[in-house]
Amino acid sequence: MKKQFLTFLSLILAFAASAQNLRETVAIVRPKLSETTQTFLADFSKSLRGDGFHAAADVLQNYGKGSFGTGFAYRDKHNNRLYIITNRHVVEQADRVDIEFSLPDNSTKRFDACPVVGVHDDFDLAFIALPEGANVPALETTDQSITDGTTVFTAGFPALEDRPSWQFGQGIVSNANALIKSLTNSKELPLIQHTAQVDAGSSGGPLLIRDEQAATGYAVIGINTWKAAGRENTNFAIPARAIDDLLQNYPSNTQLLLTRDEVSKRATGMLQAAQSSYQAMMPFVSYQYVSNISADTFYDLVIAASDPATDAMESCFEQGSPLEGIRIGLADIICRQFSGKNYTFSTVASLDTLTRKAEVVYTAGNKSISTQWMMEQGRWRLVDAENVKASNIEPNGISKSYGFGTSVYLGLISPLNNAFDLSYSLAFKRTILTFVTYEITGSLLKINTEKTEWEDLNEVIKPGTQNVFDIDFNLGGQLPVKCGPIYLVPYAKVLGGLYLGSDLTGIDYGFGAGVEVAYKFGYQNYVFINLGYLGKKMKPFDDQEYRMKSKTLSGLACSIGISF
Repeated sequence: MKKQFLTFLSLILAFAASAQNLRETVAIVRPKLSETTQTFLADFSKSLRGDGFHAAADVLQNYGKGSFGTGFAYRDKHNNRLYIITNRHVVEQADRVDIEFSLPDNSTKRFDACPVVGVHDDFDLAFIALPEGANVPALETTDQSITDGTTVFTAGFPALEDRPSWQFGQGIVSNANALIKSLTNSKELPLIQHTAQVDAGSSGGPLLIRDEQAATGYAVIGINTWKAAGRENTNFAIPARAIDDLLQNYPSNTQLLLTRDEVSKRATGMLQAAQSSYQAMMPFVSYQYVSNISADTFYDLVIAASDPATDAMESCFEQGSPLEGIRIGLADIICRQFSGKNYTFSTVASLDTLTRKAEVVYTAGNKSISTQWMMEQGRWRLVDAENVKASNIEPNGISKSYGFGTSVYLGLISPLNNAFDLSYSLAFKRTILTFVTYEITGSLLKINTEKTEWEDLNEVIKPGTQNVFDIDFNLGGQLPVKCGPIYLVPYAKVLGGLYLGSDLTGIDYGFGAGVEVAYKFGYQNYVFINLGYLGKKMKPFDDQEYRMKSKTLSGLACSIGISF
């Protein structure tokens, strides 16, 4: 019995020691955001907050403060290079990351500014190069088969009080072949569903099984990636065999990617992706392109995107990945701009291997468009295109995004007949679904009247004037046409209301038509110049004294306004 107890105790100690050894190979991954990206996030967050979108602003602000995930050391079997394997979403928007190992003795080992060498186009995987000569033990993968009920372990650094905290968990495989195409870009890759602990910050950490032959006592069978909302202990890992698929798609020497042939291959591939879907376009859209989006352009992006892309964008913001959400919207717009237009690849107009930038020209008939590309995360990606400017997402033509909450106008009405003198107006206007408007207008009018008086039993008609305050409700339709940041908005409206004077009151009704010129300078923020025709009939309640039956006012209305 004593011998059995000692054997059991030694197994426990070995298990604890091997778990401690994992901390030498499982790392905290901290993306390093460029100054451009940090400025973009700060400005974007401030703009969103000013427009009342506080939750979205908080997401951007928190993301800008710095995020982290988990990764693990892995040695490539083909070139013997040492890498950190993690999730693609952990390193989004970053070309370099800081790697930190929190060792069992509470010391740390750091490798700063490690390059993101590549990301998987279909699966949520990325790999980061550790410096030459880095002394880090690597985890090994295994092709050992697993079944439902297999005991598995997780290791990672989920957040605790906003800081990464080591966590080693245990569970079972609850579904060894979970087919969820929405998580694998529609590829047939069975995921591993398991119950071992996974929390925010665990992304990119290894899913392990016991392996007595491995130096740490564990072998990698998967990479933890997703946690199902609304379910208890339902976590998913990408099978470890996807790591080799990822590494084999990248040359060991990145200089091999800096060729015209490689640029041509990617540029042609983008045209093929455009005929498919925004998901297929995603690998071709750079994060630099995302940084060129402004707050007001983002609203245009949301409105212009397709319904599936809009839903995906919303999901990314809810999950704390705002940059990926914006990238989805861009991919959707680019896909639609290039699909169905018969674009063909023409040439690589220029290639700079030092700055890792290139210009690619496409043609459609007699039309040529220039696109800018850059090397990012081990892939040539699109930075800009003439037909999809980041500052002008919505194309010219009839606008579906034009509109504002409330605008105020100051105006003049110049008479076209002798019914009244020059008058002044103040209006408050709102849009409904872009094409419908309603408005409340107050005007000060000096009306020319004819007053009946009696002199020596004779009826005498005397001309005069009467100051009245006129208030109307307007309901109208408009057709905004976008020309860059300028909108030409022809409109027509009907109106009705009351006018009030010292001794003259009545009702009025009529119509108006004209053209409005608007300049957009923010989300639902415009300045306006309005020129149009206004005609109305004014009927007094008491016409015994004032002869104003069906008196018609006809005038030229001009105004300036601003929305807020």
